[in-house]
Amino acid sequence: MRARYLGPYLVVSRNRGGAYILSELDGAVFDRPIAAFRVLPYLARREPIAFQPNILDTDSRRIRELEASTDKGDGIADAELADANR
Repeated sequence: MRARYLGPYLVVSRNRGGAYILSELDGAVFDRPIAAFRVLPYLARREPIAFQPNILDTDSRRIRELEASTDKGDGIADAELADANR
């Protein structure tokens, strides 16, 4: 039987398309944003947890690229959307 949920993960940031940029607890950043509807809060908090960006295995340039993306995390990449709109 497959696991119903995977995680927990850290939310690094949110991109312009509204999808989340996630990382594993060991700092490994996902290569694609994850749609907001797929992310379930593990523990709701009033204040954010202090997050150390230097633990990520990805450089800040790649994080900025992911943040600037309009990918909604629904499995369709920005390039695929551009091709479909031609």
